[in-house]
Amino acid sequence: MNFSYMMFCISCLFMLIVFSLRQMSSVAIFSLVGLLIGLVGLRYSYIGHFSRAQLLIPILKISQISILSLFYFGTNSGFHWFFVSVIAYSFVVFRADQNFAKYWIVSISIVLFLMCELLNTRGIYLTSFDQSVVVIFVFLALSFNFAMVINLVINRLKSVNSHLRTLAEMDELTGLSNRRKVLADAVNIFADSVINRESCVFAIVDLDHFKKINDTFGHEAGDLVLAKVSAMMASVIRPQDEIGRYGGEEFIVIMSDTSLKDAEVVMERMRQSVENMLIETEHGIVIPVTVSIGVAAIAPSVSRYEEILAQADKGLYAAKRNGRNRVSVQSDYQS
Repeated sequence: MNFSYMMFCISCLFMLIVFSLRQMSSVAIFSLVGLLIGLVGLRYSYIGHFSRAQLLIPILKISQISILSLFYFGTNSGFHWFFVSVIAYSFVVFRADQNFAKYWIVSISIVLFLMCELLNTRGIYLTSFDQSVVVIFVFLALSFNFAMVINLVINRLKSVNSHLRTLAEMDELTGLSNRRKVLADAVNIFADSVINRESCVFAIVDLDHFKKINDTFGHEAGDLVLAKVSAMMASVIRPQDEIGRYGGEEFIVIMSDTSLKDAEVVMERMRQSVENMLIETEHGIVIPVTVSIGVAAIAPSVSRYEEILAQADKGLYAAKRNGRNRVSVQSDYQS
């Protein structure tokens, strides 16, 4: 819509300059009036009066095209082909619940276009040569207009698809990758590590006594804990590491091109950071939180990422058996 207003105002300004230089005062004044009303419509759009702005621009364009084609330029100028841009605007801008306005504008544009085609008026300001120039101008302007509209629509669709993809891959509560996304990352990172013969480390992080937090302080407090701890963990890991919510109070951290020793250092730093957190509810209650972490690295005998994940899970259970709030490294792949 803003693009249509800007194009309309530019065309009015262009005609104002051209016809002022040619001393055709009536067309220049008509263009000036169109420019001023177009600027009003553009202001409506920017201040949020979208319904007014939506309707004003097609009315302006229909009025301008009809008057210029039938009286000033003549139908041989081909200026009435700009009705096509009005029709395109109607289908792009108006929503499904505005079909009444959309189809009225489209119908009026088609009727006026046919009228211009059938009447064959000569116009009073343009010579035959001028009309030929206008035909070329109309073709170029319409081509540019449609190219820009198509580009805007494609960019809008890309933006919407990107937003939907983000929503589909993001855990709403924590803002981290959801289970589907983090496991997809696990597959890709594992495959790259195997191909490049690099080390790859997986860690499973679990909040200690999370059910007790929910039962004692309520689910809202539990959600607060999950959100705060997730933000802390995401800030602690390195830029090249991946983290996502595996389910419930469990999280997966994937570290590519990392030794088991370095990964243990990162996970220990994460454990300490969570332990040092002071999570306070809206009622002023401070909830202590700790995490248990199981860590496992890729081994020559491993052919699937699930095997590393299973080893990290064994490490997690070992950490819980040994008192929780600790990091347990699992390096033995024997059952």
